[in-house]
This record gives sequence, C-alpha cells and structure tokens, in this order.
Amino acid sequence: MRKLTFPLLAILLVAAACSSTEDPPQVTGPTVGADDGTDGNGADDPVVELDPDDIRLLSRLVPFRDCDELLEHLKDEARERVGPYGLDYFGGGFFRDEIAVLEETGDFGDDAASEAEADRGTAGRAPQAEGGDGDAEYTGTNVQEAGVDEPDLVKTDGERILVVSESVLTYVDVSSGDPEKTDSIRIPEGWGHEMFFQGDRALLFTNGGTFPHPIPLIEGDADVAESTISPEWYPAGAAIIEVDLSDPDDLEIVATLKIQGQYLSARRVGDTVRLALTSPPNQLPWVYPSTPASEERAERFNRQLIDETTIEDWIPRYELTDDEGTTTGPLLDCDRLHRPGQFSGFDVVSVLSFDLDGGVDRGDGVGVLAGGQTVYASTDRFYVATTAWAGQEVQGQDGIVEWEENYTTNIHAFAIETDEAASYVASGSVEGSLLNQFSMDEHDGYLRVITTDGSPWNRQNQSETSLVVLEEDGDELTEVGRVGGLGKGETLFSARLLDDVGFAVTFRQIDPFYVLDLRDPENPEVTGELKIPGFSTYLHPIEDDYVAGVGQHATDEGRTLGLKVSLFDVSDPGDPAEVDTWILEGANSPVEYDHRAFQFLPDRGLAIVPFSLWSGQTNGAALLRIEDGSITDLGRVTHTPATVPPTSDCRVLGVDDLPEDTELFFIAQDVSIVQYCGPNDTGGYGSWYCDVIPLADLRFWGDLETMDELIDDLTGGRFDPDQPDDDRVEICWPDGGTHRYDIQRSLVIDDTLWTMSPTQLQANDLDVLDDLPVEAVIELG
Repeated sequence: MRKLTFPLLAILLVAAACSSTEDPPQVTGPTVGADDGTDGNGADDPVVELDPDDIRLLSRLVPFRDCDELLEHLKDEARERVGPYGLDYFGGGFFRDEIAVLEETGDFGDDAASEAEADRGTAGRAPQAEGGDGDAEYTGTNVQEAGVDEPDLVKTDGERILVVSESVLTYVDVSSGDPEKTDSIRIPEGWGHEMFFQGDRALLFTNGGTFPHPIPLIEGDADVAESTISPEWYPAGAAIIEVDLSDPDDLEIVATLKIQGQYLSARRVGDTVRLALTSPPNQLPWVYPSTPASEERAERFNRQLIDETTIEDWIPRYELTDDEGTTTGPLLDCDRLHRPGQFSGFDVVSVLSFDLDGGVDRGDGVGVLAGGQTVYASTDRFYVATTAWAGQEVQGQDGIVEWEENYTTNIHAFAIETDEAASYVASGSVEGSLLNQFSMDEHDGYLRVITTDGSPWNRQNQSETSLVVLEEDGDELTEVGRVGGLGKGETLFSARLLDDVGFAVTFRQIDPFYVLDLRDPENPEVTGELKIPGFSTYLHPIEDDYVAGVGQHATDEGRTLGLKVSLFDVSDPGDPAEVDTWILEGANSPVEYDHRAFQFLPDRGLAIVPFSLWSGQTNGAALLRIEDGSITDLGRVTHTPATVPPTSDCRVLGVDDLPEDTELFFIAQDVSIVQYCGPNDTGGYGSWYCDVIPLADLRFWGDLETMDELIDDLTGGRFDPDQPDDDRVEICWPDGGTHRYDIQRSLVIDDTLWTMSPTQLQANDLDVLDDLPVEAVIELG
C-alpha cells in the first residue's frame, strides 16, 4: 500500500435516512484488487456503470455586472415567492410551509438537529507552524491538508504560546527555560474564538454578538396585523479581531471587523488567510394577515415592500473599527457576487482574503447567492458546500416524501492563488449530504466527495453512502466516477481520502470499516471491509500500513461502553484487520468531535488522547505508544485544580442591587456570585467558574428599559451600546466543576509536552515518561 502521508478524519454525523427512489450506481461487491486490475481470481474487477440520469449538475454561476442588475434579480426571485406571510424565509433554504409540515407530522427524527453540529470535522498531523526566530522544534495544529493551516484555541511558534480561552487571549513566553505569562487581554466580541498568529499580529475569529441594522416599522392596512419585527433588528454577527503582539507585556486590540452573518471557518496558506461566512438577507418588516380574509391584502402589501427594497436589504454589510475610526458599507462589490443558474436561496456565501502581515481590512471578498455549511481547502482551491433542500413548493405528506428523496449538496470552488484575492472557479452538485469537511478531498485535479443519500429525518435506516469523483470542466464540476453501496441502512461516522486510498466508517450496531481504492478516478472501488463492535469517529495514519481509530467501544447491540482506540492493519487493502485496542470504560474524548484535540508524534510513536469519565470526576490525557502493530499505555497527564481563595476586584451585586423579577435577581439568591466589572477590573472569583456577559448583551436579559436603567446605574450613565467597552457582568459558580480542568489541546516544544484546559496551561517533561514530572503551570485569564 502507498505510504500514508496525510492525516485521517472521523467525526459523528447523525443522519439516519431513507433510500432514494432511484438506486444509485452500484459495485458488484468488494474485491481484493491486484495491480493488474483483476480480483486475484482472473475475473475483471467490478466497474461502476454511470447512468446519465444519475448525474446532477449545478448550473454554472453567473456574475452580476453591477448593483442594479443584482437588485433586479433579487426582486424578481422574491416576487415569485412572496405571499401573505412574506418570503417565510429563515435562511439556509427552509421555508415556513416546510417547517409547518414537519411540526404537523412530528417527523423530525431523533437526531435531525445533530447535523448542524457535525460541521467542525476532524484532522490529523499538522506541519510545523510558521514563524518564530529560534531553533525549537514544535508541533502545530492537526489539519486536514499539509500546508493548509487551520485556526485553533492554542498556537505556538516555538518561542511563545498564545491561548484563547473563555474570551481571554493569554501570551506565554517560552523562549527561555522559565515559561512566563506576560499579559492577557479580554476579547469583547463573541465566543468560541479561534486564531492564527504570526510575527506581531494575531487574528481571532468568532461568532456571537450582533450586527446593528435598525429598520423602521411600516404601517400596514387596517385589516393586516402589525408587524412583529421590532423597531431595531439585530442580525447575528461574526467578527475578526486583530491583536497587536509587539509588546508582550501590553497586548492591544487594534482593529475589529464586524460582519453581518455567521463565520464558517478559515484556512491559511503561507501568509494569506481565507475566511468563509454565510449571511442571510436583512429581515424585512413583513406584515401578517389577522384573518384569512385579509391574506390578499397582506400579500399585496408585501409585494410592494419588495418593490421598495434597496441593495442594502439583501447583501451583507461590514463595520471596521481601527485607529482611523469606524467605516461601514457593503461587504462585497456587486460585480464580485455570482448567482447559480438555479435559484439557491437569498443567503450569500462570502470568501474573504487577508494578508496576515497586513492585518484586518474589508477582506477583498467574492460571493455566491447560496447557503454555506462546510469548508474544505487544498493549497490552491477553497471549497464551500451546502445542502440544498426542496423549495417553497413542498407541502403536505407527498411534499415531505419528495423532500426526503430529492436533496443535493451544492459545491462551489474558488481559486486561492498566493497573495491574490479568491476568485470563483466552478460549481457542481452531488446527491445527498456531506458529513463534514473531510467528506471532500482534492487530488491530482479531482475532487473526491463522500456523500450520504436518504432522509436524515426518517427512522427506516435505509441510507446509503457513496463516493463521487468530480472534475473541473470549464466552470462546472462534472461527475466522472462513483462507487456506492457503503453502509446501507447505516450512518456515516467518519471519512478520509488520502491520495490513492480512502477510508470510511459507518455504524448502526456494528462498525463497518471500508477501504477504498482511488487510483483510477473514473473507477473507484471498495477493496475491503471489516466489521467490529463499536465505531471510530477519528482516524489517523500510523507508520506505513496502520490506521488508528478513536471512538466508542460498544456491545453487539450498539450500546456504547466507553472510549476506544483501535489499531487497524491496512497493509492488505482487501483484508483490513483490527490488531490491537485500548479501552477506557465509561469515558469519552474531545477527539471524537474535534480533530484538533488529537496529537501524534511520529518520531516518538506517541499519541496524546484527552479523555474524561462520564462521572465527571476524572479527566486528563492518555499517552499511548502506537508502533509495531501494538498500543501501549504509557501513563496520564492531569490538571490539578488550583486552590485560590475566592476574591475579586469587581463590585459584587446583591439582591438589593438588582431589579426584581429579572434573571439576575434570582441568580443572586443562589450560591452564585453576580458581579459588575469595569474596564480596569481583572474579574474572576478565585477558582470559581465565571460566565461573562458583556453589557451590550445584558440589555436583553429582561425588560429593555429596566435593564438599561440597571446598566446606567452600574456605569454612571457612560455606557454606549453602539460603542461598548470592557464593562461586563460576571456570574461566578463555586469551583466550576471538574470540566474546568478537562484537557482540550496538546502541543510539544522540544522535549516538553504542553497541555491546555480552560483554566491552565501545563508543561510536562516527555523525557521522563514513567512519572511525567510537572515543569510549569500557567494560569490562564
């Protein structure tokens, strides 16, 4: 077998589905293929027969010449779809009729909501991070593609470590033998931050917060109910925050780009960062009929409203604040926006480009009128994919059947030349839905996609997974090869495609581990299959002929029992074997849902796997030696809770300080602490866990007038919701629970293992594996 040079993926996607009414192309069965193209018995290997009816192409994208053409197109599409309840459009392709039908039938399925959580994906061994002037050897973030970095909670260049945890960025100098925390800074925008850094600049990406976009109420006909839209509508916002690292003792936020929309993911190639986000149109002040007799008037009013819209009502906007002040405007130029030939909704997928050395600006973006969910990037292509569900015409039970059996995933490809803005290249479509970013992989000019067809809301478990090969043909991604029949009636749990070989894991009660031969892009094959109890949700190449899987051990009936690491021998693609296992009963690992939690050191044969027991009382990271076809448990790393007396420099608020009948009033009566922290207050409450609520968000924790009065009292009337600062309210809970010390990440600098939990960064000496002495503990925040 060809040497595995890239990492592998696995992550859970719950998508139990019913079969399509049209059977996809099938192979006659897995074979143990020899290089001569035979199955070893003199018979020809099975060949995929493609029916032209099975090939579904997304019409090519068409750029707009100017804003007038773009606005007229949007109005035309909206006029065709508007009704007495407006567009009934909630973003991502869902319409009121579809949701109403699902609510009426109750046929959501147990795990339908889980699909949105599967976007994060998993990865494997990363190249060394760039930057740093020393000679230290260090690991980087687990990534999908070598040379394509991904943002993370912790980054290093060998001389320093940056950690973002609970909205605080911490700088740790590790250039000498005495690690030192030099400074930390609170990030006021959003939550769930991740970052890149290089030289004197860090870029942090986040969702959360709001993007201000006031809209007026429009008076409707007397027979039409008043609009339920408030006078000020604040759509969801994403943000990019630039932090100046030039003075390690005084970190400073120097620029913030707020964007109307949702951040999907980012990638870095060289000094250039590409970021993808999806933005719904601005909510318009639709009116709704008060009685069935007034529906005609409501529809007439809403049509008039569409006629009066401007381009600002449809495309996303930005707000950039830096040392030159604040500027706002449309995120994309109209001639940089494209439309599919087939209507794909009113959302906008934007791909922005930034020079990491140049900092934050508008982002020089390009966009598509379509939704966006999944991001994958190679060194020269950036792909954004989204599942396209049936449109507004879906009604009744027949409509639900149509929806279940006819949905596709649209894929848009952008060229990412070095130091150039991204540009649109091609689009295509595959039947079914994707698991996550690792369902896509580009190799030798072909895009390989693993997709699962069938309804994720149906409990009949008749789904089926296929691999589809696409090739750029002009500005279309055209299907040239396919193999199906993977995991019939089962859920796809992981997938990874590496050069000429691929792997997929499906699960219902038993885990089928599939091996795929990808040498011939027009005729991919399933060459081997292994069935074992449990499942792997993360896969990683070990040595030349082994793959490690991290997931759950399970009974033959499918009941999970605890964390399991499997070692698969894939030297014979036709006969994969599980040759060793490591099991920790009653435990799970963040590796199961986040690839970046896994670390593997090939030169040491050492895997680092964070874990926590279901009881919540024990956590840490297991050190496993994986080499020579075996797994050896070498020991544990744990983070011991710090004992800090509960003190604070903030103003603790009692029940007498808070308005009655508000959530804060009732919280303050509990064992928790509610405190107001000004811009110069450090905050926190000893070792207690503290939730941080910016005052801009606190306004919506109760009656707006009441909360504004409280905020005025706390700040002396100086708070401005349009320009919030570091003022905040913190809600602190005793001890915070053991999850405060769950290890989330690991990295290695020379012979030191650094592990990160939400509260601390800890160094252990890797040269002394028998007792792993603690070299340093850095408190975060």
